[in-house]
Amino acid sequence: MATSRAVAAVKRAAVVEAVAEGATYEQAAKRAGYASRSGAYKAFWKAVDRREADAVDQHRTLELLRLDALQVGLWDRAVGGDVKAVNAVLRIIEQRSRLLGLDKPDTTPVGSGSVVDPAYWEALKETQRADMAKDQGAESRSKP
Repeated sequence: MATSRAVAAVKRAAVVEAVAEGATYEQAAKRAGYASRSGAYKAFWKAVDRREADAVDQHRTLELLRLDALQVGLWDRAVGGDVKAVNAVLRIIEQRSRLLGLDKPDTTPVGSGSVVDPAYWEALKETQRADMAKDQGAESRSKP
């Protein structure tokens, strides 16, 4: 099992290096031994998500520079109201966020997600129950 994982990691690294050198996913698949470009594409993004290959950082930098160049070329048209340019810029921003890992949370939220201590909420509930009991007691005493 460990051997198959190691082989898969080597193949993913080969795909990343090929793509970083400018190869298409089809070419990277052939070079790394994947049956299709789909396999190479999935392997590439798995390597990027896991940040496992040395070439990932180099390729990420190259892609960020390319995205910057594309965005600069479209920016004036997008700000000027060209809807197609706006959509293209938004896709560039989404891709940049994905490359930088901004589309994923750093940690898994723990608890309710509330910034207030759960003990506070429990104490508040107790206070409310006590107030309701007092109100009900006062109402029953005031009725003949």
